[in-house]
Amino acid sequence: MFKGVISLKSINVKVSHGKGEISEEDGFIRVYTMEPRENNRANIDVMKQISKYYGVPSTSIKIKSGQRSKNKIVEIDV
Repeated sequence: MFKGVISLKSINVKVSHGKGEISEEDGFIRVYTMEPRENNRANIDVMKQISKYYGVPSTSIKIKSGQRSKNKIVEIDV
């Protein structure tokens, strides 16, 4: 990817899973988090994991849709 390009990714979140990890399957990203849904903690952890996975700051990641759903569209400004 080139600097400044915005990438949209479809992700599927698995909450309360044994360990936090990311895998790419079936054309989307699956993110496993141990954080609960309450107080937006799962979404915050998902954004942290994605930022680490892609090597971008967490401020470059925005949830465009699916804030309260396990299926999300995430925008990554790289």
